[in-house]
Amino acid sequence: MRTINRLLVANRGEIARRVFRTCRDLGVETVAVFSDVDADAPHVTEADQAVRLGGPRSYLDADAIVEAARTAGADAVHPGYGFLSENAEFARAVLDAGLIWVGPPPEAVAAMGAKVEAKTLLAAAGVPVLPTYDLDDDDARPPLPLLVKASAGGGGRGMRIVRAAAELPEAVASARREALAAFGDGTVFAEPLLEHARHIEVQILADAHGTVWALGERECSVQRRHQKIVEESPSPAVTPELRRELCDAAVRAAQAIGYVGAGTVEFLVKDDVVAFLEMNTRLQVEHPVTEYVYGVDLVRLQVEIAEGAPLPGLPPSPVGHAIEARLCAEDPANGWRPQAGVLHRFEVPGVDAEFRAAGTLRLDSGVADGATVTPHYDPMLAKVIAYAPTRAGAARRLATALARARLHGPVTNRDLLVNVLRHPAFLAGETDTGFLDRHAAAVSAPRAGADAVRISALAAALAGAAANRAAARVLGELPGGWRNVVSQPQRTAFVLPGDPGERVEIAYLITRDGLSAEGFDGVELVSATPGEVVLSISGVRRAFAVHARPGVTYVDSVLGAVRLAPLERLPEPARQVEPGSLLAPMPGTVLRVAVEPGDRVAAGQPVIVLEAMKMEHQIVSPGAGVVAALDAVAGRQVEAGAVLAVIEEHADDNADDNVGTQ
Repeated sequence: MRTINRLLVANRGEIARRVFRTCRDLGVETVAVFSDVDADAPHVTEADQAVRLGGPRSYLDADAIVEAARTAGADAVHPGYGFLSENAEFARAVLDAGLIWVGPPPEAVAAMGAKVEAKTLLAAAGVPVLPTYDLDDDDARPPLPLLVKASAGGGGRGMRIVRAAAELPEAVASARREALAAFGDGTVFAEPLLEHARHIEVQILADAHGTVWALGERECSVQRRHQKIVEESPSPAVTPELRRELCDAAVRAAQAIGYVGAGTVEFLVKDDVVAFLEMNTRLQVEHPVTEYVYGVDLVRLQVEIAEGAPLPGLPPSPVGHAIEARLCAEDPANGWRPQAGVLHRFEVPGVDAEFRAAGTLRLDSGVADGATVTPHYDPMLAKVIAYAPTRAGAARRLATALARARLHGPVTNRDLLVNVLRHPAFLAGETDTGFLDRHAAAVSAPRAGADAVRISALAAALAGAAANRAAARVLGELPGGWRNVVSQPQRTAFVLPGDPGERVEIAYLITRDGLSAEGFDGVELVSATPGEVVLSISGVRRAFAVHARPGVTYVDSVLGAVRLAPLERLPEPARQVEPGSLLAPMPGTVLRVAVEPGDRVAAGQPVIVLEAMKMEHQIVSPGAGVVAALDAVAGRQVEAGAVLAVIEEHADDNADDNVGTQ
């Protein structure tokens, strides 16, 4: 038995905070590492000690992390997930430095790190697998459709679907670039695309004494861009017989590579087909649902196993149902584009516990009020997890908590998550990897409809007037918009997010008879302060929480969350951009420029590839024309709104069906 007294987490954000929580419970001192952009992040300020690494990508610097552990006097390293968590050389470097590695043996990491070899190894152990195709073989003609995958990582990065042979070269090149950026290894391979399958994974835990636990299954089928956003345990579709088959296969996989620690064996399940997908040699993002259902602390067990402790002979029995939603700074209505900026307010009401399975609602967050969401890392802000005796109860609890959350800053996927959790198909357990595509219109709609937006704009106008009166030096006790003699109404205008944004105008008077607002019959003002407005709408009282920031106002109510940009009466002249300009949709790095000045391009043709938040984003030509200007340079950092190129439209281009190539 060895004892861990001071542990360094080689990661950031919510997983670092999650590990620190268990360390505090165990009496283990904590060490954080941080990049320059994370200097004030919560995981840094909460740790007992913190060591600076360097630039944004320094979490991938194995030598710097090992040196940080030495400098801080740590005796153990926990890798978290992502970054170097599945890097065998990093695991070896930690052990060679005389530190305790809170993870599986480097040999096991290496065996599963190369997915092609891993599939061959596990097939020999009796684990069902899909065929693999070598993309370096120019003579190979793999059947379509295909899924191109990164060999060295997961999380949807380095994945591309190929439905036509002509798409394969660019898909492979793009997948390689993304895999290299995310994992430091650009190796990719392909396998058959098993469409509309369920993504089922089994949590395993193994000690160094030969005991292997299979802690049931998690279903992770609700995905966007091959990345999970809703996970649950148990799966609504797994029968006791299938559960035994999956768990037995997962245990055989662990035994085949001498696994020690926490890990996950992932499968695709469709009808009678069960196929091994990959093995993650680390803790998974979705581990809290297993902790709830099985009543365990997986991080605590990881630490105890690393210290040499044995597992009990049998795992605990499952009870109840847990569902997790990944709350991300991204815009589902705009191609899931990642968002960046200051998170002015981050509140999830009703949370019973943070980073531990207690009560019925858990929050694992990497951010707090005032945090800056940068373009350098994954856009996930937090995980919200609900637990209940039944699946329906857990879904209702989670949907309600997300709906009531106050999220002021970058656009998030909150409304989509609520819509998914309340969708009849989800509640019926009809989930597979095609769920979002199949129900895109229903789940992508904003929860606040047109009527809710207008009434929220009225609340924002009344709160703004209340704020003006509160700041007034004369007659500040009078309500905003009050007139002793009826005159012209107060007028306020807002614009909604979007391009172009919809304009919402509010006109109202407050007299001795109360509120009179144009177009709002049956609406009465109950009270108004700068932070809250209470309105009676056709006899039903509703409270609207209003949070005004420079240039933007957030309104939260039971009707949904609304973001409004107040329009100034005398606005400054707007910056004009040349017609046909391609603007950077977010801060990022230019990875590739696919055109030259003077090139003729077709509508939809890729012009520039931008990297932000560990993903590639194509910027395409809006129409046929000629590249009149090109300011983008590969490797250069750009800010949101920067002009990258200008496409000049020509009349003859619109009539030419052969302009440009894809």
